[in-house]
Amino acid sequence: MKKLVILLLGLTFLLVGCFGDDEEEVITPYDELSNYISLWESGQFEELYSNHITEQSRETFSHEDFVERYEHLYDALRINNLSFQILREDLDEEEVDELEELETYTLPLEVSFDTLAGTVEYDLDVTLENLTIESEDNDEEFDERWLVEWHPEFILPNLEKEEEVSYRTLTAKRGDILDRNELALATVGEVYEVGITPQNFDESDLSTLADSLKLTEEYIENKINQSWVQPEHFVPIRNIQLTDDEMVSESTAISGVTTRVIEDRVYPFAEAAAHLTGYIAPISAEELEQLEGEGYTSSDRVGKRGLEQLYESKLRGQNGAEIYINKQDGSTYTVAEQEAQDGEDVQLTIDMEMQEQLFRIVDGDAGTATVMDPASGDVLSILSFPTFDPNQFVLGMTNSQYEELMSDENLPTINRFSSTYSPGSTMKLFTSVVGFQTGVLDPDEVKEIEGLQWQKDSWDDYHVTRVNDQHTEVDLDVAMKYSDNIYFAMLGLDIGGEAFKDGLETLGFGESLPFAYPVTTSQISNSGSFGSEGQIADSSFGQGEVLINNTHLAALYAGVANDGVYMEPRLLLDESEDVWFESIVEDEENGILQDTLRNVVAEGTATDIDIEGREMAGKTGTAELKASHDDEDGAQNGIFVSYDQANPNMVLSLMIENVEDLGGSGYTVELSKEFFESIE
Repeated sequence: MKKLVILLLGLTFLLVGCFGDDEEEVITPYDELSNYISLWESGQFEELYSNHITEQSRETFSHEDFVERYEHLYDALRINNLSFQILREDLDEEEVDELEELETYTLPLEVSFDTLAGTVEYDLDVTLENLTIESEDNDEEFDERWLVEWHPEFILPNLEKEEEVSYRTLTAKRGDILDRNELALATVGEVYEVGITPQNFDESDLSTLADSLKLTEEYIENKINQSWVQPEHFVPIRNIQLTDDEMVSESTAISGVTTRVIEDRVYPFAEAAAHLTGYIAPISAEELEQLEGEGYTSSDRVGKRGLEQLYESKLRGQNGAEIYINKQDGSTYTVAEQEAQDGEDVQLTIDMEMQEQLFRIVDGDAGTATVMDPASGDVLSILSFPTFDPNQFVLGMTNSQYEELMSDENLPTINRFSSTYSPGSTMKLFTSVVGFQTGVLDPDEVKEIEGLQWQKDSWDDYHVTRVNDQHTEVDLDVAMKYSDNIYFAMLGLDIGGEAFKDGLETLGFGESLPFAYPVTTSQISNSGSFGSEGQIADSSFGQGEVLINNTHLAALYAGVANDGVYMEPRLLLDESEDVWFESIVEDEENGILQDTLRNVVAEGTATDIDIEGREMAGKTGTAELKASHDDEDGAQNGIFVSYDQANPNMVLSLMIENVEDLGGSGYTVELSKEFFESIE
């Protein structure tokens, strides 16, 4: 036993191992290690360094090596939930008696703790040195102590003096957004990263580079002047698409400017699916706070709009991590590793070839369109236009590009397919359905209607106007073919406000659409009910305060086309095909509605889409956006819902804004015809 005298101030000894009332209490190596573990668990590294490791250990390892390194690594690696187990029982009486003759004693210890890269578990042989220490109370008395011979493996397994500990993130691949045929709407793809090597770049070219990359000189200077930059470093300036040949050639013609290919989030169909996919962008401080505890950092990107935002948790995946030691021989030793879990793909019912074709037809207009398969409920296309390129948000939009986008009077960033609109005369189908439901509608009953205007005797200033007065004897078929507002106003009043409201509610008005993409709920009125006869009349032919989402509109027409079985609109391919509601009207009555929609095309207001070889059916609608009934100069939205009754495999619901100078709803008929003729 070494006769080393050390004065320890303020140290509380753990005294155990008493073998009789008169025997001296003895501290064993087991006791000291137990005490050491207790201090270790509570993070009292200063105490451990000062009073619980050997002098040789303190000479070999500085305060920085021990206390500061423990604190830094435990914080940086998020070490917590420390657990220890001494892998042998305490000493018996005979072993205690033999301790005086021993200079060292080794105990096996099992160490376990959690890190940001997973759990670390390892065995550690702890050697303790037997020392004689002068008592605080009496200079002539000495106590025996066991101190730990410390080395860096106490911090991490296989760690040696002066070796560095490193950490890296193992990035998870974000899931793809795919169409029904596995074409990617959002995926990981290659882009160019344009950068500068400062030692080869002439500052006189700064203005030229800024112009070619559509950036400010100040922005580029800030990039070059970052603290980490050295003259020989490649300094990334901005990412651009592989197809942007002009920007690449202009920028790389400047000395010191080069490109390299990297991977990034890309949207191959760009504008054609922008409102559906949305985009990802750097996480904001507010979002980081909202997502606290879900593994996000300030350098992450998150979904900002569309499906990227809606299915963020599914698409994102979970990053992994690796903690490793850079060994002195140049090798590395992995302490802990947690593999990345790639995000899941989201596959849609969308047919992107069809969506692109429809987008080409409506590009240049403002509005929304939905194509739906009546039998399955599959939404084959869903568009909001005008639109934007989501790739610009990912690659980095310049201030001028952003300002130009946000100041566009056509509002390309507004998602129109999630909004509601006045249905115009497409509403007349639903009034007819409710008429059949309530038993009020007799399709063969003829109403005598004279002139262009009609009002009840009890009305003062309010009246209903129809487009023409060429028919004075009007039944359901005539009313639907020529879109007679007066006929449907009369029908709505015959149904009555309460029954009309109840009937529309059975068609999904006033409740959330069962659709994977959240859309605005269709409404009967601002209050949810009808406040006057005038409001009932207006609503019956699609004016008043009634509003409908375009996908809801498509789904209701699809139900009639599907012989009265209304399917829930389906956007995700792994969703089940569910019936929304059925048996709303009798089969015979549904057949009458199909016939009237066919006659609208064959003889009525939509003859322009009477395509040879098909039995096109549908209903036009013009929603007049005006402050009063007397306003004749208001804007108009043109709506047309159509399908081929001989092969009802798709219903197109198309709404175009501001058609007052384009031929009204007839313009949407022309575009719809072009779409159906383009689809085999």
